[in-house]
Amino acid sequence: MLPPNLSVRYQKFQQALEQLQQTAAQEKADSVKLRDSFGEVQQIFQSQIANLSGNELDSATLPSVQSYLTEIDKELRLLSIDVMFLQAARRSETAQARLTKISDRLHTLIAYCQALLQVQ
Repeated sequence: MLPPNLSVRYQKFQQALEQLQQTAAQEKADSVKLRDSFGEVQQIFQSQIANLSGNELDSATLPSVQSYLTEIDKELRLLSIDVMFLQAARRSETAQARLTKISDRLHTLIAYCQALLQVQ
């Protein structure tokens, strides 16, 4: 089980992802607002999660947590590219396709957070 201080950090990160998901789901999603919200998500991940040492976890949960963090980092990098491409989209069909991809990635990231919070 995760220590309470780590659980709080992952919950805060999950809440930021859910807020970003709501921003992306708006009918007239603003790419600048989406980019700014994504920046906040990245900042939370980098400052509160990515730089954590494994000293706070027991040896049984450490590999599982590290695996999820690796996947979260990968998805965040891909999400960053999708946000950039959304800003560059000129056609509404292209923008809608990017928003769909962004929504899919956010759904995956939220699922990873939920799985992390349930690590035993």
